[in-house]
Amino acid sequence: MEDSAPTVLLVEDYPETRAIFKMVLESGGFRVLEAASAEEGLRIAAEHRPDVILTDLVMPGMSGIEAARILRERRDTGTIPIVAATGSLSARSLGDELKQWFVQVLEKPVEPAVLVRAVREAFQDGHAA
Repeated sequence: MEDSAPTVLLVEDYPETRAIFKMVLESGGFRVLEAASAEEGLRIAAEHRPDVILTDLVMPGMSGIEAARILRERRDTGTIPIVAATGSLSARSLGDELKQWFVQVLEKPVEPAVLVRAVREAFQDGHAA
């Protein structure tokens, strides 16, 4: 993988899902950083400034929604596009409320092509300015 590949920070607490998403994103041309919790994701986002963040919404400890709020408020991470992927009915029911934090909300299970397209669009939109 070349160094110029866009970097995605993947925040997902389930190792199996994280492994699948990583494989899909790498095959789509992305460099992937991994975090197993929202707290770890916040640290990695500040340290590495990824091009896009892909996060689960429901995780032990801090939720993906709370992490997105923190990321948006911080000067160093406030402009990074964030895509959510969730299997949670309660999170999906938030609908419009999620749009203030996430550029897209995907429903798990996510088709590989849909996942790559969503992250690519978030990257392109984030770099169009």
